[in-house]
Amino acid sequence: MRKAGLALALLALPLCPADAETPPAATKTHQSYDIIREGNTIGVNTVDVERRGDTVQVKIGTKILVKVMFIEAYRFDHDSTEVWKTGQLVSFNSETNDNGTKHKVSVTPGTDKLDILADGKHIDAPLTLRPASFWDKSFDSQKELFDPQNGKRLAVQIKDLGDEKITVNGAQRQARHYKVSGDLSRDVWYDGDILVRLKLVGSDHSVIDSDLTQLASLPADDTATPAPAKNAGKNATPSPAKH
Repeated sequence: MRKAGLALALLALPLCPADAETPPAATKTHQSYDIIREGNTIGVNTVDVERRGDTVQVKIGTKILVKVMFIEAYRFDHDSTEVWKTGQLVSFNSETNDNGTKHKVSVTPGTDKLDILADGKHIDAPLTLRPASFWDKSFDSQKELFDPQNGKRLAVQIKDLGDEKITVNGAQRQARHYKVSGDLSRDVWYDGDILVRLKLVGSDHSVIDSDLTQLASLPADDTATPAPAKNAGKNATPSPAKH
C-alpha cells in the first residue's frame, strides 16, 4: 500500500521535460537621437524596445520645436507604439501633431489582412506590411511600407549599399547603409541591428540627420523620459520631408 501511495503521489507531480529551458528574461533598450538640420539641433527622437519571449513592444517618440526670436515657429510631436509577436505586427497606434495638423492611426490584423484606421478612414493592407519606423532593419526586403504618421501605403525600393565607416556623435562606426526610394526617400545606417543614423532631404533641399546619441539597457518595466527638444539656431522653419 505504501508503494501504491508513493506511485500516486509521483503521478500528481507536474511533468517537466528534463531539457526544458527557462524563458529568456525580459530586456529593454533605450535609444536617443538628435535631429539635426543644416548643423543645428532641432529636436529629439527616442526609441524604447522591450522584448518578452516572442513579443516585442516598440515605443517611439519624436519632438521638434523651432523658435524664431523667442516665438514658436514650428512644432512636431509624434508618439507611436508597435507590438510584434513572432515577427508579425499585432498592434500599432500613433498620434501625430504636425504644427497643428493632427493624425491618428491604428492597425489591427485580421485573418488575412491588416486593417489600417487612419484619421477615421479604413485602409486594407497585406499582413506583411510594416511601418516605416526603421527602428530595426527587418524592412530590408519589403516593397511596400506604411507611413506611421498618416497610415498611407508607400511603394518603396530598398538597396543595400554595404558597410561604410561613418562618424556618429563624434565616434567612428562600421555601419550597414540602406537607401530607400520610391514614395519615401531615406538613407539609414545600422550598427548590427541598431539604427545609428537616418538621413532625409526636406522639400527645400535641406539635409536632416537623426544621429544616435544614447544607447542604454534598462530594467524591463522602466520608461525613459525623452529629453526636451532643443531649439534650432537658424531662423528658419524645417520644411516637410520629400517623399
